[in-house]
Amino acid sequence: MGVPKFFRWLSERYPAISQLIAENRIPEFDCLYLDMNGIIHNCTHNDSGSAITKHVSEDEMFIKIFNYIEHLFGKIKPQKLFFMAIDGVAPRAKMNQQRARRFRTALDNENAREKAIAEGKELPKEEPFDSNCITPGTEFMARLTRQLKYFVAKKITEDLDWQGCEIVLSGHEVPGEGEHKIMEYIRQAKSQPNYDTNVRHCLYGLDADLIMLGLLSHDPHFCLLREEVTFGRQGKAKSTELEHQNFYLMHLCIVREYLELEFQELKQPGALSAGVPFDLERVIDDLILMAFFVGNDFLPNLPHLHINEGALALMFGVYKQVLPKAGGYINDGGVINLERLALLLDELSHVEYRFFEHENQDASWLKDKSAQKEDVMSKVKRKGGIQSMTTAQKDLYQTTKRYVNNRTISDSAPAPLDLPASLKAADRAFVEELAKSLHVQCRSVVDADGNRHLQVAFPARLEMDGEEDDEDEEAQNALLRVWKQYDRAKIEDVTAEEAQSKAQQKYDTKFHEWKNKHYTDKFEWGLDNEVEIANLTENYVQGLQWVLFYYYRGVASWPWYYQYHYSPMISDVRKGLKADMNFQLGQPFRPNQQLMGVLPDRSKKIVPQVYWPLMTDPSSPIIDFYPRDFELDMNGKKQEWEAVVKIPFIDEKRLLAAMAPKDALLSEAEKQRNQFGVSLKFVYDGNIDYTYPSSLPGIFPDLEHCRCVENIYELPTMEGLEVFVGLVEGVKLGAAALAGFPSLHTLPHVGTLGFHGVSIFQQESRNESMVVTLSEGEEKGTSAHALESLGKAVHIGYPFLSEGKVTSVSDEMSSYRIANPDLPAAGANVTQIPHPPQGLSDWKRKADRIEKTFSKRLGVIIGTVESLVTVDMLVGLRKTEDGATVKEYAPIPGMEPDFATQTIVDHVISEDQRFLEKEALPIEEDFPISAKAFFLGDVAYGRPMTVTGHLSGDRAECWVSMLLAREPDFGRDIVMQAERATPYTPSYRVAQMLNLHPLVLSKLTSAFNVLSSGLRLNLGLNLKFEAKKLKVLGYSRKNQSGWEYSQKAIDLLVQYMMRFPEFIARIGANPTGDGWEDTAFYPNPTEAKAKMKEIGAWLKSVETKAFERVPLEAEQLDGDVVMQIEQAADANMDKAAEHIKGRKIDGVPRSALLKPSDAEQLTQHQRFRIGDRIVYVLDSGRVPIAMRGTVVGLTRTSRQTLLDVVFDSTFMSATTLNGRCSPFRGSTVPSNAVLNLSEKQVVAMSEAAKARAPSRQSLPLRPGGRGAASSAVNGYGAPGGPQLRQAGTPPALRGSFRGAVAGINGNGVPRGGFVPRGRGGGGQQPNGQQVPPSYPPPRGGMNGEARGFTPRGGVGPRGAGPGRGGNRQGYTVIDNTDPTEGVVRNNPGSRPQNYNNVAPPADLNNDRGRGGRGRGRGRGRGRGDAVLAPAATSTT
Repeated sequence: MGVPKFFRWLSERYPAISQLIAENRIPEFDCLYLDMNGIIHNCTHNDSGSAITKHVSEDEMFIKIFNYIEHLFGKIKPQKLFFMAIDGVAPRAKMNQQRARRFRTALDNENAREKAIAEGKELPKEEPFDSNCITPGTEFMARLTRQLKYFVAKKITEDLDWQGCEIVLSGHEVPGEGEHKIMEYIRQAKSQPNYDTNVRHCLYGLDADLIMLGLLSHDPHFCLLREEVTFGRQGKAKSTELEHQNFYLMHLCIVREYLELEFQELKQPGALSAGVPFDLERVIDDLILMAFFVGNDFLPNLPHLHINEGALALMFGVYKQVLPKAGGYINDGGVINLERLALLLDELSHVEYRFFEHENQDASWLKDKSAQKEDVMSKVKRKGGIQSMTTAQKDLYQTTKRYVNNRTISDSAPAPLDLPASLKAADRAFVEELAKSLHVQCRSVVDADGNRHLQVAFPARLEMDGEEDDEDEEAQNALLRVWKQYDRAKIEDVTAEEAQSKAQQKYDTKFHEWKNKHYTDKFEWGLDNEVEIANLTENYVQGLQWVLFYYYRGVASWPWYYQYHYSPMISDVRKGLKADMNFQLGQPFRPNQQLMGVLPDRSKKIVPQVYWPLMTDPSSPIIDFYPRDFELDMNGKKQEWEAVVKIPFIDEKRLLAAMAPKDALLSEAEKQRNQFGVSLKFVYDGNIDYTYPSSLPGIFPDLEHCRCVENIYELPTMEGLEVFVGLVEGVKLGAAALAGFPSLHTLPHVGTLGFHGVSIFQQESRNESMVVTLSEGEEKGTSAHALESLGKAVHIGYPFLSEGKVTSVSDEMSSYRIANPDLPAAGANVTQIPHPPQGLSDWKRKADRIEKTFSKRLGVIIGTVESLVTVDMLVGLRKTEDGATVKEYAPIPGMEPDFATQTIVDHVISEDQRFLEKEALPIEEDFPISAKAFFLGDVAYGRPMTVTGHLSGDRAECWVSMLLAREPDFGRDIVMQAERATPYTPSYRVAQMLNLHPLVLSKLTSAFNVLSSGLRLNLGLNLKFEAKKLKVLGYSRKNQSGWEYSQKAIDLLVQYMMRFPEFIARIGANPTGDGWEDTAFYPNPTEAKAKMKEIGAWLKSVETKAFERVPLEAEQLDGDVVMQIEQAADANMDKAAEHIKGRKIDGVPRSALLKPSDAEQLTQHQRFRIGDRIVYVLDSGRVPIAMRGTVVGLTRTSRQTLLDVVFDSTFMSATTLNGRCSPFRGSTVPSNAVLNLSEKQVVAMSEAAKARAPSRQSLPLRPGGRGAASSAVNGYGAPGGPQLRQAGTPPALRGSFRGAVAGINGNGVPRGGFVPRGRGGGGQQPNGQQVPPSYPPPRGGMNGEARGFTPRGGVGPRGAGPGRGGNRQGYTVIDNTDPTEGVVRNNPGSRPQNYNNVAPPADLNNDRGRGGRGRGRGRGRGRGDAVLAPAATSTT
């Protein structure tokens, strides 16, 4: 079935089935299964044909595959089993589809190569990658298996998460499709008596069939993992880093609940036959069978059943009609009940009448209503008119005609025309229709004898003034047209029954001809060939049963296959219900036999050379199996890739007979690849230690100290057991489902189908959706109900529940907060704060937006929103200093904190075991001897260490790897140098410099389209992308003031202007112009075409389209600067190797030990800047533990910050960061996976260090004091928290006026106690000397820190972040120098005057001019903004 179509249809019909993966919001899984072929195809080639023009080495492909596997494992983190399955030799039924795909792929590649040559594109010298080699038995697949075994051994040896579960690899040498090898494991495991009823499965794959396979497992805790699916035009700029790729989980548990709503009418008492209870599991089984009708990998779709034309909705509707009268379900655990299937097919076949009548809607024989079928889905509009009449009707017509004509001769109105009372019903209808055509009155009246008869009469004529001549003429013409129509009618004296019978015969004849045309067009024989019809229909019915067996029990027959390119008509399928269902198991093809069976001669190099003549020699006995040209039949499909590839089917006997003489000529390696293999199991064993040889010498290193054991994997035995189909007893469903698995049942609701216009894929759906309405929406949405949850933990995000704590409640008039968080939320402890005037409308807009989002995105009607709760989300667990684990709630940047009260769930049945608070373990258990950790003390911050003993007082004895000399902070130095060397200029200044209109500059730097010879050419420099919110690294950036350009971008613009001045001048003459054509620049069409080509060639030469594009908010260094950092890191590594020494440290508190498994809890609140030095502190993931590196990029998402890091050493899973660094040096990691070494933020200070630390004292805020403010009056802010107030008039100045404007007080210290950050001038040292502007500031301690200490949350390096004031020693600078020192007194009468007491101007606070409050020229150009300290802070 069409993968995107089915996924889209299902997502729009059931809107709340998919969930974007985010930290802490997906369930924990026991088993992760990878259908590997999708990964292999994604990592080796794409569908755009780029493999023709760009060569990618095999080792790059393997590394991409490794990274993909590692990324998926890291997202899901399976607890028990990780199963990787690669397609082996497939059943013969699948090989037909594989053959068609590979023939089509080879032809498309050949055409793409010929097109590239014709366009003059430069092609790589290497042979292009042929994706057809991703077939069992090829050299590529054998090499891939070796690489995967090496990769698994490496991960198990190095990654703690991989050591905790069983790893299984079922390679290409094991027969069977990947997804069915996975389902075989699930099926056999589920049949074991000790099966866990609530095992949690996650299956990765792109095939829509996986949805069906997941549903038929009947395990509700089952999810499908897949990349984000988008429809429509896609932007070219897309990061290749996996961390930037969105992944979705499709929850089959909620699909099951939607299906229950879909068929809820069948649950009503008496809806089904007596003795047939409603069973959702059986309904799901029947739906899986019906899904075969729209096509799959083994059978073509039935004619006229297409997903995008409503086939699935039609079948659901038909099933609801059939099941009540079927006497039971159709699919009995994988066996078809053929009698009930016949009922379904009979009802479903009526859709053929709809298509038949649609194709013949203008045919005259279809005008009779009696001929049309009543149950077709849509009626066809018919034209009026009469085709025939009886002799009696002819007489009635003549009588009526004379009556009407008499009126036209005489102006007087004739008496009414009375017709006999004995008229038949058909004749009465004839007269009524005739009167209607003539616009005369026809009514039923009663005569004197009481008999009712028809009476025809003219309507009363209005008195006119003689201007009716034109109207009479028009009426006369209309009358003549009616007479003409009736005069032409044929006289046919037949009964109504005869007429209907004749029409039906005509309809049936035409319908038979229409069906016959399908067979003659597709099969070259017609319905009269009953033998072929029987063979076709029986083969199709066999196919239905074979696929059902394959899904429920495994392969029923390896050699069976469907022998036709097309399926029979629906109404004919029942002719094959007597098909022989006794399948012979047989044997699978050998790998070489499959290669010869599915590959075209264009891919012969993949096949062993001894077989090549069989594919290319005209005298080959099987040359007809390998046609060079073949027909593509769209067969009612819309997309070209869906076309039927009409190539001959393989004759197994002929193929094997032709190959047999060649088999003996195979090399030993080829013979080995032709053998079947076994699945492998990999486990960790800490007692072994050996060297695993490199699978790719020169690229991958030998794996020393390998601790991985490889064994044969045996599936759970089925001896004495039957396959179990259905729900296992004890499974948790609905609201009781395990944590993380969503359910509609967590809130009372009802569901109805309707055209709701849900927007799942950026546009409204035109199909029906299941709309869920909350039953208690408005009752539970009141402020009173919301206040009950104030200060409590609740679950929000229905139906994908996440935990959070309610911090405030609001309604249309007020918000409510807890005054004292330590007291219960009741009575006077709840503070009511009315909304400001604007707040009323703001609140209403927010409430409406939330209601609309539920409605349009999730198809959930929540009712009117009367109150909202504001929630701090559960962001994880936090370790206290004594080792206890507690929940941590906090706002998540970029995430909406307000939720409709009626959508919150107060309590859940299954708590998430990952986020349970725990008491502290004894340090001996938490950090046993030999435990590896990181030291958080100031003296060796972030260095690896080992616990060697335990001391009293919850302390440890540790051996720490120390650096003898401090590590230079070269990352920040290089970044600052790069910023100085490549300043950015605002766009308005660039326009002035180049004498360009600003609009011209905007056009040139973005995409500028010109129409030339019918082609739209992009002749812009592509340096900015406003709509896509992208910039180009090293060339452009955007801030609040607008776009800015680097010198490289300006130089590029200058080149453009100098090379093509006429072109630029013409744009400048009409800067607001649009829709440009080449002749607008050069009137001569020939010259215009040549010039456009010349401009395009120049743009290609400077490769502007290849510049790296990144999101506007991303901070990233370009490749040149990254390379400098790499070189500095290499130099540092050479020196550091000689300056590392172990040191024993006693009395280390628990808070100074960072356990890798706890790292994410402690590191999640760190701040980072470009150039920061980091160390990777997790013992899982792509990066080896303790690897150090430098941050070269930051990207902030709604839930976390991603860091692009260039590491000091190479490692196998590393990338080039989109070409910005050397191979195997870069990786994108979450910020909570590393420690920031440049800015210590989780440092644990010793008692001695704390004693040496000077304390920053501050005076408490008291009412009435200088700069004081009451904490209870006229303040803005949360009760009990910081209050923001209007500052009073400042006292007389103690410094210069200019210093005041710059924010400097008389002591040279900025007002508020902070020092300007960045490069905008240095602060003063205590000795009064000015520090030159440099970065970083003077350093004197270990690892680039100042000597002494750095208090947590205290002072630190300049530009380090909010709230960091003072110099590096932690003191506030005070100027105590003599103001007259160094002054030469030439005027004896002169006396030094102090202007400090001059009052400030009245408008000082109006923020006029460039020197606003604290924002003068001394502010510098650092990234961070200063944060004002309280006005009452004192210094000493």
